[in-house]
Amino acid sequence: MYMKNQQSQNGIIEAPLKVSRIRTIYNIASNYYFLATLIEKKPLMRGIELAEIKQNDKVLEVAVGLGFNFLEFLKRVNSENIVHGIDLSPKMLDKTKKLITKKGFSNFKLSESDARQLPFPNDTFDILFNSYMLDLTPLNDFPVVLNEFYRVLKKGGRLITVNFSKKDCSPVFSEKLYKLTPSLWHGCRPVLMESFIKQAGFKNIQREFHNGIFTLPSEIVISVK
Repeated sequence: MYMKNQQSQNGIIEAPLKVSRIRTIYNIASNYYFLATLIEKKPLMRGIELAEIKQNDKVLEVAVGLGFNFLEFLKRVNSENIVHGIDLSPKMLDKTKKLITKKGFSNFKLSESDARQLPFPNDTFDILFNSYMLDLTPLNDFPVVLNEFYRVLKKGGRLITVNFSKKDCSPVFSEKLYKLTPSLWHGCRPVLMESFIKQAGFKNIQREFHNGIFTLPSEIVISVK
């Protein structure tokens, strides 16, 4: 049960759901999550634009979801360049594979993996893209995940995170609703990742905040190893 007196850190409330519960939620959500992409699309497309992906870049997406971002990465690299993607949910991976195969792409590798232990060597990727995952990650796992991101990126590699967020550290109404039923929100609550990304060693950090009537309040945080 969520502890209502759980203290926030850097203006972020805790995420109580275990990995097994998250996997179950997103296996089920794979059947309807396309509805959420309607309010996530603007921040996501802006994040992809800011990534400035080049044809020869080695790209990893952590948490591929339904594969819409992954498809954009495949469009931006040359056909001999393998794009890698991981997700906790096998059903999300299945949806991604079906989408990109239907679009005619074969230069990809997908795997069921945990962001806290990425199955890649050090200094492998030029771009690491991660969206709407850190907002369901427990506070104690932030440094673990970000250290893994740092490890697998090449020197000069770029990290792009897109997260459910808020303008600043002030409490927002969605946090009250989240405390009542985290699962109803698919485990996601607003996060502010800039300081954590800095603590992990990333440089040149830039943050954009996006909000609107048909846009999920989101931050885009760009940084460099």
